[in-house]
Amino acid sequence: MIIMYLERLNVFGNKHANARKSLATWKAATQKATWKNRNDVIKDFPKAKMIANNRARFEIVHNMYRLIGYIDYQDQIVEIRFIGTHSEYDRIDPETI
Repeated sequence: MIIMYLERLNVFGNKHANARKSLATWKAATQKATWKNRNDVIKDFPKAKMIANNRARFEIVHNMYRLIGYIDYQDQIVEIRFIGTHSEYDRIDPETI
């Protein structure tokens, strides 16, 4: 998969040093993946939650942080739509962000 907006991960990692390792693991696994459907995402990330409109929520640092990606299965692209804390996540609509 191609990850769009990787800079968001770098900025977040600089602000939250404890997330860097988890973000690097997520990035490496996602770039190696070839997801064709929702089940493929769950196979690679069993704790991910699939959200409407081709979005997935991934747990970062044992769910201390959350990352939402929009997945374009046909073009093999994951677009990082959100990364933040639980309280930041609670203020967004994960289906439309």
